[in-house]
Amino acid sequence: MQSKKTVYIAAALLSIGTLWCSSASANKPVTEEEHQAFVKKYTEMCIKREHKNKGSVVTSEDVAMNQLCECVARDESKHLTAEEVRKFVNQNEYPVSLMIKADSAAYHCTHPQ
Repeated sequence: MQSKKTVYIAAALLSIGTLWCSSASANKPVTEEEHQAFVKKYTEMCIKREHKNKGSVVTSEDVAMNQLCECVARDESKHLTAEEVRKFVNQNEYPVSLMIKADSAAYHCTHPQ
């Protein structure tokens, strides 16, 4: 006989699975316009952040930094969901999932193969 705790855990996992499946099926593909909006906004945010860093000697003409920020934005854009784009571009939210993808993209951009 299953304990009440086991039944509750199974029910919770089933609920989470149902929510995940329904949100995944409702998630539409990211359009090219959404990709471009994300890249533009992310690149601008990245450059501003680098300007604010104490001790940073980044100028608006710093081509290497601009290219790195754009590279990270483009690489990260390839792996976005429509929900992440909407939160970032329209709601000015930066979900944890984007932070993780940004770390991966930054590594990819600074360690070309």
